[in-house]
Amino acid sequence: MESKRIISVGAESAIYLYKGTIVKERVKKLYRIKEIDESIRKRRTRLEFSLMKRAFESGIRVPAPIKISEDNYSIYMGYLGNERFKDNFSVDRMSELGEEVAKMHKIGIVHGDLTTANLMLKDDKLYLIDFGLGMYSNKDEDKATDIFLLKNALSTRHPKESEIAFKSFLKSYRHAYGKQFKGIETHLKDIESRRRYNESY
Repeated sequence: MESKRIISVGAESAIYLYKGTIVKERVKKLYRIKEIDESIRKRRTRLEFSLMKRAFESGIRVPAPIKISEDNYSIYMGYLGNERFKDNFSVDRMSELGEEVAKMHKIGIVHGDLTTANLMLKDDKLYLIDFGLGMYSNKDEDKATDIFLLKNALSTRHPKESEIAFKSFLKSYRHAYGKQFKGIETHLKDIESRRRYNESY
């Protein structure tokens, strides 16, 4: 009988490989009341699977969503291998990422944790993973926050290339998103302005 192979264990979930399939299981929180914990885990599992399914069906590169098990608070999805973008970072890929994120935002999906750690490489293409903090939203401010999180993650994880990498991403995103990007750009500038203000005090 084939056993599970643990890929990672985090604060929110355990991820393992089983029979060529990735399984993401939300872990229980002992500090929460049992009924509340189960309700939260079930709701978040449903939402994450829904976001992945919507993205996948819209042609956005994400792991293929296979099934959901609400009893085990688990999502079964296609295996993309183990090549993480953060470990094989390239500025040349940022234009590709800009296009994918723009497509995702245009169908009303906000990732919520857009970092190079949540990107995989397979067959020389980028894939978005881990929608555990994601949500449905058509608000420009939420999309701008997603972009700002990426900018912040780049400066933290890839400081030497962060500036040119973000410029490449934003140029591609702007082109793919179209004229309505102006609303997102306004909110992005506002978020950056508030960040600078807070850091000065």
